[in-house]
Amino acid sequence: MNAATALTELEQRLAGPDGAALRATLAQRLAALEQRACRQLDSGLVPVAFQQCQAVAQAAAAAREVLAELAPAAEPGASPFPLTR
Repeated sequence: MNAATALTELEQRLAGPDGAALRATLAQRLAALEQRACRQLDSGLVPVAFQQCQAVAQAAAAAREVLAELAPAAEPGASPFPLTR
């Protein structure tokens, strides 16, 4: 991927030489965030707080799924971001 096709700085960093390490670090941080939110959900919250924690847990899970799908491209120079315009 070249700089012209990247939509964000994060995409550029994920496509760079340290992309795999960054992807792993972000996945770990998102998993920890999801786990904390789930623990709070299990602790019994008022409805508004429950909805907020539920949204955080779902967002973290979705973000981890996106990162998992961004595996390095098999061909050199190919974009690991298939939806990038």
